[in-house]
Order: sequence, then C-alpha cells, then structure tokens
Amino acid sequence: MTNLGKSLVGVAWCALFLGACGPLPEGEELDGAEPGEGEVLEDSEIGRVEQQTLAGDLGSALGSPVATYPTSCTATNQWATSCRSGSSRDVSFVWRVPATGTYSFSTRNSNFDTIMEIRNYKNTSEILKCNDDSGDLLTSGITLSGLIKGVQLLIIVEGYEGDCGNIQLNIVKR
Repeated sequence: MTNLGKSLVGVAWCALFLGACGPLPEGEELDGAEPGEGEVLEDSEIGRVEQQTLAGDLGSALGSPVATYPTSCTATNQWATSCRSGSSRDVSFVWRVPATGTYSFSTRNSNFDTIMEIRNYKNTSEILKCNDDSGDLLTSGITLSGLIKGVQLLIIVEGYEGDCGNIQLNIVKR
C-alpha cells in the first residue's frame, strides 16, 4: 500500500507541475515531428516531459516573427500558466539563448488575447516570467535580462479565458 501511495503522489505531482508525464517511445525524436503529435521532450534533471502541443524547437533564431502557429484552437491544454490561466488551449516552443544578454519576447500581431509564460526548459517548474496584456495591447510581452548563452527556455502561449487563434511569436535581442 505504501508503494501505491507513493506512485499516486508521483503521478499527481507530474500532472500538476509538469502538465503531463510519460515515457519516451523508442525512436521518437523532437526534431522532424509534426506539431500536436505527442512529442516528448528530454529533460535530464526532471525526467521526460510529454508535450502534445509543442510547436517546435526554434534553435537560437531571432525575428519578428521568429515563429507562427496557424491556430491554437486545435491544441490541447497542457500547461497552467501563473498569470490569469484558465482552461485555454496552449502551444509551446523551445528556444536556446544565442548570446548572453537581454531579450524581448512578444505575441504582437497574434489575432487573439494571448497569455505568455517563459520557463526554464531544464526545470519546467521554474517560471521566469508571465504576462497577460502588454500595455494597451491584448497580446503579451516579456523582457528578460541576464540570459546566459546556451540556456534553453520553454515559451508557452495560450489564450485568455479560452480565447484562441493564430500565434505570432517574436524574439529580439535588446
């Protein structure tokens, strides 16, 4: 009975803090997978994290936009963001810091009311920052300073109170 209790606590912890857990299927890789096909992210410090709506690994790309996603309306609700999160569908991206410095992330030009949260990819329970509305805009904006070259981030974009639409993710160095 003790092992059963520990197992249930472990499953609940994974579901609550990581969004979902699961084993890495043999031969499955992040690169080349189609969005929404149950990609599995390898995380050496916390185990394996399954993310069904992973839009992709952006590498160290910068741009406005650096990525677009046609519609979050068909995604699932994998993550619970820390700022005004509801039961909204979400899409996530993995991004690696190209050079030490300050970077701005935004969902400007997305066609719906977005919420964006950035987490440490190596420890997804570590939230770096979350934003609902950027100034007078319904899109989100986050600036992070002191980012170190090579650090990987998990960027989560969802809609406010169930809103969904096309996502435009912008990342620029300041």
